[in-house]
Amino acid sequence: AQNNQKQLDTLIGQSTRLKGDMTFNGMMHLDGRVEGSIIAENDNDTLTISENGAVKGTIKAGNLVINGSIDGDITASGKIEVLSQARISGNIYYVNIEMETGSQVNGQLIYQGGEVTHINQQEKQSKNQKHE
Repeated sequence: AQNNQKQLDTLIGQSTRLKGDMTFNGMMHLDGRVEGSIIAENDNDTLTISENGAVKGTIKAGNLVINGSIDGDITASGKIEVLSQARISGNIYYVNIEMETGSQVNGQLIYQGGEVTHINQQEKQSKNQKHE
């Protein structure tokens, strides 16, 4: 609910079934089902998976809000919010995680500390060059 100030860039509706890998930029909201990996282009990008959403595959994003089901490993360079209806089978590679009562995780929680691999190192380098 904290991400309402950001503009929603991609919406996958409840009746949508997607098979294949995908990348996204900005903010994506998933109400449907994805079979394949979902990878964000930047560390600022946010993926929200509603209670109706389901992913079977790997997820890599800057920030995640999960209230649906995930079967696969998750990596986030920012914050992960695991809400009460979340059902996760897979390892979670995290820097900052918040879990609500009722959420279920079957897998390891692996803290990434300061050694997190940023999604897009080149973007930061290009920003630095623009400021010079």
